[in-house]
Amino acid sequence: MHRFLSTQPLHDTITIADKNEIHHLRRVLRLKAGDSVVIFNGRGEEAEGKIIRVETDAVTIARTSPVKKIVSASIPVVLACAIPKKAKFEFIIEKCTELGVAEIIPMLTQRTEIRLDAEKGERKQKRFQTVAVNAAKQSGRTIVPKIHPPASFDHVLKQLEPSCAAFIPCLAGERKNLIDAFSVQTGRTKVIFFIGPEGDFTPGELAAALKAGCVPVSLGEHVLKVDTAAISTVAVAKLLLEHHEE
Repeated sequence: MHRFLSTQPLHDTITIADKNEIHHLRRVLRLKAGDSVVIFNGRGEEAEGKIIRVETDAVTIARTSPVKKIVSASIPVVLACAIPKKAKFEFIIEKCTELGVAEIIPMLTQRTEIRLDAEKGERKQKRFQTVAVNAAKQSGRTIVPKIHPPASFDHVLKQLEPSCAAFIPCLAGERKNLIDAFSVQTGRTKVIFFIGPEGDFTPGELAAALKAGCVPVSLGEHVLKVDTAAISTVAVAKLLLEHHEE
């Protein structure tokens, strides 16, 4: 069944009011009253339902199954990633959402070529969040990752909490193997990866990250592009966390 997001509680009657979801349901899939769908709220709950009424500004659905709560036992993985050129960041969001990332922070570093003012940053965030919603729908996730507003590297560093395990893949200096570094991080409540831009972090940025408690790691002998580095680190982290919890 097709899946749709409703941020409202999954009561007996559910209303979809988001214009993007309505457009997809009405114009793309051409669903109508009587069709069955799955509704999820983006916070770990979903239920089956049947469409009662389709209007231009709202779709009303009757819930036909109990609400299913899906709770991930895995420690949340956060990706703080420098924004690359072109549309690569949307690809990163899509694939990391499929892999189960909890939060994504679009990051502006000294070598990031993209520059955003407040208005452009807000538009980007809304677009990025839509990409995350669509990826969650397609992949069967009940939780939509939070897409933060674009933020500077320094700002993200300042938000690090002591209980967070922070890793920074980089190309220079002494680095640990990612898997070895991961294995010694116990008792943490969150994992965050800092992915730099093409050309890597500057020496000053790397020094600031190490001072803030980030662990420098290597992703192998080859130089990876931003999207490859982001997706591979999230995939490895989720695999290691799930293996640890078994």
